[in-house]
Amino acid sequence: MMHPIFAQALAPWTPPPAPTPAELVTRALIMALTAPDAERAQQCADMAEHWAQGLTEAEVEQCKAEAMKWQ
Repeated sequence: MMHPIFAQALAPWTPPPAPTPAELVTRALIMALTAPDAERAQQCADMAEHWAQGLTEAEVEQCKAEAMKWQ
């Protein structure tokens, strides 16, 4: 185990945690809503659909609600 002083010193260089599937879906939906054209919007929507496969319906609805805040 790393000494706490070293962990604190290295914290700025620690990579951020990987996004959750829900975060990925939300980000893809935001990109779809703000895409410059229909083709790119569809690509983003397809990514969101792919990542949403492991989520519940309620989780997907929450992602949609979060994404709509960016519209």
